[in-house]
Order: sequence, then C-alpha cells, then structure tokens
Amino acid sequence: MRYLYFIICILFFIGLGKTQDSLINLNLQAHYDFRRDHPTVTQEFFVTDKLGYTFFFMDVNFDHTRKKGGASDFYFELMRYFTLKHHHKYTLYATVQYDDGSDPIARVWLAGLNVGNIKLGQFEISTEFLLKKEYHLDLNWQYTLVWFAAFYKGKIEFNGFFDYWVNDVDNQNWPAYDPEVAKTRYSFQAEPQLGWRFTGHWKVGSELEISRGFLGSVTGRLAIKENYQHNTWYFLPTVFLQYNF
Repeated sequence: MRYLYFIICILFFIGLGKTQDSLINLNLQAHYDFRRDHPTVTQEFFVTDKLGYTFFFMDVNFDHTRKKGGASDFYFELMRYFTLKHHHKYTLYATVQYDDGSDPIARVWLAGLNVGNIKLGQFEISTEFLLKKEYHLDLNWQYTLVWFAAFYKGKIEFNGFFDYWVNDVDNQNWPAYDPEVAKTRYSFQAEPQLGWRFTGHWKVGSELEISRGFLGSVTGRLAIKENYQHNTWYFLPTVFLQYNF
C-alpha cells in the first residue's frame, strides 16, 4: 500500500499542467555533517506550470553507525501548490503535501494555505499554515516559513526554512518508547544555508540545522556520544557542494 501512495503522489504532484514556459530547477547537494559525522545527499526539484508549482526534495543519509557500505536511510517531501489569487505584493496558494521515508518514518499528509512571492528587500518569502495527518495519529498542525536572497550579483545566496509543529503525544500510537520522546509535544527545526555560486552550475557553502524537539536530530556519531533530549537546542553544521542542472 505504501508504494501505491508513492506512485499516486508522483503522478499527481510532478508535471501537472507543465508548459513550454515552465521554469524547471533541479539540483544535487553533497553535505558532510560534522557532529553526526556522516554524509547526506540532497536532491531538490522545482517546476512551475499554468496551475502553480511543484517542489520535491529527498535526503539520503550515509550513516555508518546504522549501516556500513552504503545508504542507511532516506526521507522525502512532495509539495503541490495551486494558485488561488495573484496580487502585486503576494500570491495565495492552496497546497497539498506528502512526506515519507525509510523505517521508522511513517507517512504524513499535509494541506493548507500558502502566501508566497512576498518581497522584503533582497528577500523572497513564502509562509504557510498546514493541517497535518500522520499515520495512526490524530490531526495536528504545522507552520512553515521559507526564504531566499541573492547578493553580490547573484554570487552569494542565503536561503532556508523553519518549521514549527505539534506532536500527538497523547495518542496511544505515539512512539513513547523513551521518556524524552514521550515529552516531545512541540517541535522546531530550521536550516539556514549560505552558499557561494562560483560558476553557473556549481555552489559551495554551509548549512546549519537548528532544532528543538526534533527526533531526527541525534543520529550518527552524535547518538553514540549523547541521548536525545526534548528540551535541548541542537546546532548541527554541514559543508556542502551543490550542482545545478
């Protein structure tokens, strides 16, 4: 059944209403995480069409503490945005999203409203409020903000996101195998990224994952050194090399 959901999502989200005027952006990023001590490969795909746009990303981790000699786990998100209203200062979208990954990640459906194309000086802002339905858990909500800015004739790029969401910790299906996990009612995650585009295709830079109450924060070698704490702020830096197709 999980594979059926995945196929439906691929057909629904990617390439809807694509025309010759569509803007397509595909990039591949290779990160090295210093505190977790493992590489992560990230793929991002963005395409516009006459109905709105689609965004997809996938993270593949190479955590040698979980599996030696290859990829250890993966996570992806598919996001479809439908244009509701154009305004000279913003665009209003309806969005449907699907998140999933390897064990122990379970599928998540999200839906809500997005206000995008907001210009604040050099920054372009997108913000959204989502209802969130996790597998075997009750309905909750999530708030997301995404930003992008380019400086010095487009050579320096500053982009990222932050998410804030509520966890259904009172549900009997919440994975309360650990007292710290059981207390994780609210979660925050941000990933600001600063990069230098030194050619038309190549970019090098650094990303910092800032999180609190995020169950995926303590992995790799960090998980050997310390246990996850729901009320602790984690700052996890990476360096990356990115290729834009």
